[in-house]
Amino acid sequence: MLSDHVLSFAGRSITITSHDLLLAGFSVLIGLVFWAALHFHRKRVVVLQRSGGVEQVTLELSRIADALERLANQPADRAISRAIRRQQQQRTDEESGRMPYSMFGR
Repeated sequence: MLSDHVLSFAGRSITITSHDLLLAGFSVLIGLVFWAALHFHRKRVVVLQRSGGVEQVTLELSRIADALERLANQPADRAISRAIRRQQQQRTDEESGRMPYSMFGR
């Protein structure tokens, strides 16, 4: 029991052996090695120059994306234009004094 250390924490006694201390020290050492390897690692940056082919592909992809957005927004645009026409029709009906869905207005 010479290699055992007894700690008292919150009213409880904890026994730490030399094997536990060795494993904790080894874990800390491994952690420091990994940290140093990541911290002092030289970052290698590769810079690519844009070519005409890349520019052309970028242009074509942006045109395709714009066309797809226009296609996706068509139902919403139609609904908005219908609602605007309906509001304008209601305003003209109110201004003219007739009721929009009256039986007598037919």
